[in-house]
Amino acid sequence: MYGAHVGYLLLYVNKTSFSNDGMTEPPTTPDDLYLQRVTQAVTEFAKGIKSASFYPAGHPVLLQAVTKIIQLFEAIPLPEQGLSIDVTKNALLYRDVPLPTGGNKAVTDLNRELYLRRASRIIFLPNLQPDEVVSCLKVITLDPDEIQDAGGLERILLREKVTRIWANRVDYDQLTQLLKEEELEEDQLEELSDDPLTTFDNPLQDDAPPEEVVTIETLLARIAKETDPSAYRGHIVEFSRFLLAERAERKIEYSMQAMAIFVRHIGTPPGGSDEIAGLARLGIKEVASEELVAHYIGLLKKRGARGREEIDAVLVALEERSVGPLLQALAEEEDLLVRKAIVEIVTRIGRIAVPTILENLTDSRWYMVRNMITVLGSLGMPDLAPHVAATLSHPDLRVKKEAIKALSRIPHPSAVTALCELCFFPEETVALTATAALASKKETEAVVALYRRAAAKRILYPDYRLAHEAIDSLRAIGTDEALTALEEILALRALWRTEKFREMKFHALRSISKIKGERSEEVLERARRSADRSLRIEAERILGRRAP
Repeated sequence: MYGAHVGYLLLYVNKTSFSNDGMTEPPTTPDDLYLQRVTQAVTEFAKGIKSASFYPAGHPVLLQAVTKIIQLFEAIPLPEQGLSIDVTKNALLYRDVPLPTGGNKAVTDLNRELYLRRASRIIFLPNLQPDEVVSCLKVITLDPDEIQDAGGLERILLREKVTRIWANRVDYDQLTQLLKEEELEEDQLEELSDDPLTTFDNPLQDDAPPEEVVTIETLLARIAKETDPSAYRGHIVEFSRFLLAERAERKIEYSMQAMAIFVRHIGTPPGGSDEIAGLARLGIKEVASEELVAHYIGLLKKRGARGREEIDAVLVALEERSVGPLLQALAEEEDLLVRKAIVEIVTRIGRIAVPTILENLTDSRWYMVRNMITVLGSLGMPDLAPHVAATLSHPDLRVKKEAIKALSRIPHPSAVTALCELCFFPEETVALTATAALASKKETEAVVALYRRAAAKRILYPDYRLAHEAIDSLRAIGTDEALTALEEILALRALWRTEKFREMKFHALRSISKIKGERSEEVLERARRSADRSLRIEAERILGRRAP
């Protein structure tokens, strides 16, 4: 049931050597070292249960966790009769000795989960097999009521052919006997099917090849390798039918497996078939559900910026199905890394996301509007500029600042005009943000506004903070027009030539020196011959530093 895709893992485990420090059997009374090894192995087993709740059976992350579990248990080593862990209400016991927790939340959580599932004991036998470990982990993730309805942990593990990990009162002899009984029942069914009295209605039955039992796993395997578009479509339809009959947690598991296949086929379809690539997109829409989207967004939040490739690819492929939930998550998320990840995903979705984003621009929550503006700026589509510009009238200053940043990323004349006007906004923070944003615009309108911002006077003197910001933006633009504007700043006059006024000019001169080209060299040479003595000295100093 859960044992798919573990072949390479078996090979890996079989080739791995473990250090047992010469121990072949556990001590009668566990010493500190032995108890430490047991606790370490049990801790990893507990972590594996969490991995099993997030990932499907064949996922590399889960297989890696299983590999580590087997390594640690074999390193104990496991006695022939098995290593038995007793489950009480408040502790896990090994030979009546509580496993030390000491802040080890994994052991505490495992104790609770096993107790809730009415496990009194769990026994690990030597030669643990990866597929059995995966099955066991998956079984423990099941709902406690579901486990009891199925006859308890021991019965489910037996049904899943888990023979190296036992639960509760199952012993080897009992297990062997139950397995023999099941095999006997299967043999009897086969004999019955061979009885001519049961097959007289179909005289050709003996000559017919045995029909493959179709399961959801076999359908996934068929989809993964199918090269015929017609058959591919049929597999998708049949898979969807099977999926409807699955339990909620299994639906998520199988849907994730299908999504991984479909996303892969969009880029590299079997046989290079464009038709199959298109069918893979339909498959994504067929399998998509609110629960699945929520599951992927939950994984995104848990991982932040780590290991996002598969999650991102699926959420992008889901397109309009994922846009709304992603934007809602963006509004509520506090983690900056996760917010950036969501913005990147929505940006990759592209034009399809725009209608939903625009709907949210009228949201009453300022942070929701701010986040929508962030996404619009990231999209950078010219026709979005008027929508962003409209939010400049928002009463919240944080929204205004985000709108300004977004406009700096959108190539549209209305964006330039709006930023130029905001350079002279009464609120200094807004004016500074707009002045800095114009660094991305090379239009004449931007250069003129920046010069006016640098030269503008508050009573008798320039507003020096804004003037320096304007000079920096002119340097970033770096065109001949920007150089001309910087040179004109050098020629400004003041009634009182204060130190701040001189420093503003020096800042303009240094900015000119950072713009490469003959034109900037000419401006520096003219400054060195200026009638302003302090300007001459500064020009000499700059040119002297640049001399070979």
